[in-house]
Amino acid sequence: MNNRIDMKGIGKSFFATRALDDVDFSCVAGEVHALVGLNGAGKSTLMKVLGGVYQMDEGRIEKNGQPIEIAVPADAGEAGISMIHQELSLINELTVAGNIFLGRELRKGNTPFLDKAEMARRVKLELDRFGLDLDPNRPVRELNSGEKQIVEIIRALMSNSWLIVMDEPTSALSEEDKGRLFEFIQRMKAEGISIIYISHHMPEIFGIAEHVTVMRDGKIVLSERTAETTEDHVIRTMTGKELENFIKPHKETKGEVILSVSALSKSEDYRDMSFDVHRGEIMVLTGLRGCGAPELAKAIFGLDGEYDGSITYRGQVLKPGRGPAKSVKDGMGLVTENRDKNGILPQLSVRDNIALPFLEKSVKGGIIDSRYVDNVVGKAIADTSTKTESPAQEIRFLSGGNKQKICFSRWLDSDLEFLILLEPTRGIDVHAKADIYRIIEDLAERGVGILILSYEIDEVIMLADRVITLYQGQSISEYRYPNFDKDKMLADMAGVGQSH
Repeated sequence: MNNRIDMKGIGKSFFATRALDDVDFSCVAGEVHALVGLNGAGKSTLMKVLGGVYQMDEGRIEKNGQPIEIAVPADAGEAGISMIHQELSLINELTVAGNIFLGRELRKGNTPFLDKAEMARRVKLELDRFGLDLDPNRPVRELNSGEKQIVEIIRALMSNSWLIVMDEPTSALSEEDKGRLFEFIQRMKAEGISIIYISHHMPEIFGIAEHVTVMRDGKIVLSERTAETTEDHVIRTMTGKELENFIKPHKETKGEVILSVSALSKSEDYRDMSFDVHRGEIMVLTGLRGCGAPELAKAIFGLDGEYDGSITYRGQVLKPGRGPAKSVKDGMGLVTENRDKNGILPQLSVRDNIALPFLEKSVKGGIIDSRYVDNVVGKAIADTSTKTESPAQEIRFLSGGNKQKICFSRWLDSDLEFLILLEPTRGIDVHAKADIYRIIEDLAERGVGILILSYEIDEVIMLADRVITLYQGQSISEYRYPNFDKDKMLADMAGVGQSH
C-alpha cells in the first residue's frame, strides 16, 4: 500500500499567539515534500503536532484515509513517523549499531547480555540496502556530521518508519556530505520512503523535492509541485514581498587593536595562527568544517587553555583558560554555534536568558535591580526586532531565528567591547539573517571588535571587513574589503594548491 498522511484543519495556540491556523498538509509515500517559511511561520509547530510533541487544539490527522490519534511521540512512531531534528541526538560513546538499537536492544536468549553481533549484522544489512559504507561497530564520536545524519536516518528506518521529517538536515554538512545525503534521499524515495524536508536553501529544495508548501504566520500560503513554480516565487510568497537585500555599509576601519593572536597552536586543531582585530572591525574566519576556527575562538573566550602562543586583549596578555565569567567581566561576548544546546536555558524566560551575563552588574545592595534588568531586556528585544509574546514567555517556544536574536541581544549592553560569533545565522531564514547582519554592523559602528566564524561564503563576503581563509588548522590567505575574490577563497578553503 502507498502510505499517505493528511493533516486537516490543524489549529494550535500558545497563550495569545495563534501558531497554526486551519492548516491542511498532506504527504505521500516515495516523495520529498519541502516545507518552508520564515522563522516563526509555524513549520516546526506543525511538525511537532505530527510528531506528538505538541497536541493540536483543532483538526484531525488521517493515515490512509483513517483518523489516527497522535498524542505522544510514541504514537507517531506507531504510525511510522520519525523526526530528525537539527541538533542530532546521538550518544558519542556508543557505536553506530548501539545508537540505532538504543532503547530496543537485542538480548542473547533470555539473558541480560546484549547481542551486539546480531545488532551489527542487522544494521549492516540496512546500510548495504542503501549502498552505504559505514562500519556498524564504529564509535559515533569518530563520525563526521554527514555520517551522523545517516545514522539518525537508518535508526528511523529500522524503527519501521515510512515518513521521516528532516529539519534543516544540511545546516552542519560539508558540500561532499550534502551530496551523499541527497543520493541517500533518492534511494529512500525509490524504496517508498517519504520525507518532509524543512530548509531555507532553495537550490536544495528545487533539486530534491517534488512538492513545496510555504507557511506564513501560521497558515499555508502556497502548496505546489516544484516543477510548476520557481525559487523567486517561493521566496516572495514566504516574505509577502520582494526580499529586502542587506547592503553592507562602506566604512574605514582605523580603530586601535583590541585583540592580538600570536603564533597560537594546539595539537591538530590549529597551528601558528597570528592576526589582529581592531575596534569596530568585522573579522571573519572561514574554511571547511574541521578548519580549526571554533577551537581557536573558544581559546580566545577562555574556554580552553591548552594552547601554545599568546592572546593579547586590550594590551594585556590573557591567562589561558581563564573562564567565560572573566571574559564577560572584561567586555567579551560569545554567541555559540549550537544555540539550543549551549546558547539558551530553554526552561527560563526570554527576560532571564537575556539578563544572564549581567545579573552580577544588576545587583545593588545585595538585591537585583529589577528596573535595570527590565530596561536592558526591553531595549534588547526592541533593538533586535525579536518576536515574542512577552519577556516572560519561555524561550523554548520561540522560533529558531528569534532564539538566535536573543543570543545576540544579551550582548548589546554598553560594556561590550569584543564579540565572537560562531555560525551566527545557522539554520535561520532570510529575514532573520538580515536583522542579525544589521545588529552586527551596528555593533561594529559602535566600536565593538567582532570575530566571526562562518562557512557560508556569500555571508562571509557580505559581512566582512577582513577575511582569513583556513585549511586544516592553518591560515592560507587574508582578504580586505572590498577586494574579495570568491573563487580564490573557495580554492583556499578546499586546500587547492596547498601541500598537506
